[in-house]
Amino acid sequence: MNINKVLRQETRQALDGAREMIRHYNGLYPHEDLVRDVLRICDRLTPALIPHPRLDETRRIVEERCGFLVRVANRFSERDPASIALARAQAISAVDLFQDAVLALRRASIPVPRTGMLLRRKSL
Repeated sequence: MNINKVLRQETRQALDGAREMIRHYNGLYPHEDLVRDVLRICDRLTPALIPHPRLDETRRIVEERCGFLVRVANRFSERDPASIALARAQAISAVDLFQDAVLALRRASIPVPRTGMLLRRKSL
C-alpha cells in the first residue's frame, strides 16, 4: 500500500471522532465541552511533530470555530437552526484544514528513498 495513502487514512480516521462530536453537538447538556474534547483529539495527532506555524494556525481556527458553535448552540440563548448548521459546517471544515496541515507535515517528515546506490552499480 502506498505510504501517502496510509498516512491519509490514519489521519482521517484519527480525526473522525472530532467530526462526529461536532456533528452531534447540540449544546443542551452542561457537561459537554466541545472545544476541549475536539482539541484533545487534534493534539493526539501532533505530539511528535515539531511546532509549525501552519499547524498552530489551523489548530487556532479549529478552536475558534468550535467555540463559535458552542456560543450559537447555547441552550440559554435563542437557537437558530440555520446558524447552528452553518457553525457546524465551519467547524468541520476547520478540522479538515487541520487534517491537511498534519498530513503535509507527516509527508514532509518521511525520508525520501535514495536512488544513488542503484545508479552507481555496475551493469550486469
